[in-house]
Amino acid sequence: MKIHEIVSNNFSATFESKLVKEIADYGLLKHAEPDQIILEIRRDIHFIPLIISGIVKTMRRNGKGKGLFLYYLSENEASATSILYALENKKSEIRLKAESNITYISVPVKVVNSWFQKYESWRNFYLKMSQIQTSFLLEKINDIAFEDLEFRLINYLEETSLVHNDNTIHRKHFDIARDLRVSREAISRILKKLENEEIITLGRNKIILN
Repeated sequence: MKIHEIVSNNFSATFESKLVKEIADYGLLKHAEPDQIILEIRRDIHFIPLIISGIVKTMRRNGKGKGLFLYYLSENEASATSILYALENKKSEIRLKAESNITYISVPVKVVNSWFQKYESWRNFYLKMSQIQTSFLLEKINDIAFEDLEFRLINYLEETSLVHNDNTIHRKHFDIARDLRVSREAISRILKKLENEEIITLGRNKIILN
C-alpha cells in the first residue's frame, strides 16, 4: 500500500484534504520493532512521528538510568509534547519507544510547524492530543502523590492491557518497576499478593488479568 493511500485511509476524516496531501507528500513511511527508540531525550527533534499502527511508549528519563512511564501512543496519534518542543526549537525531554511493531509517518519539523498557521484541523488535532496526554500526566501525578503502590500497579496493568487489547501482559517485573520508578522487590511482592487474591495469574515474564 502506498503512503498516499495509507495517509488517506487513516487521516482523511481528521484533516483537510490539502493537509492529508501534505502529510503524504512530505512524510516518510517508516517501521520500528519492539524496544526501538524513535525519539530520544536530549536530542534535537528533526521529525514528528504520526502513528499508523502499533503502540509507542512515552517516557521521561533523567539521564542517570532512571525513568518514569508517562502514557502510550497508538493508531492515528502523535505526541503533543514532542510537537511543542519542536515548535520552541528545544531538545526532546521525552523518549518515544516502540512497545510493539509499529508503522508511522515521519514528517519534518519545519513542515509540521507550518501547519499551525495553515490548517485549523491540525490545530484542533494538536489541542486534542495535548488535552488527552495532559490528563494522563495529571492522573500519574495524582497517583504518585496520593495513591499507594498497589493501586498504581493495578492501574498500570489495566492501562497496558487496554491499549494492547490483551489480558496477557508480557513484561518483566524489572520493567514494571522501572516504569513506576520503584524497586523490583516491591513490584514482585505486590504481584504475588494480587495473585493470591486471584486478581492476576503470574507466568514467566507475563501477567494475566483474571
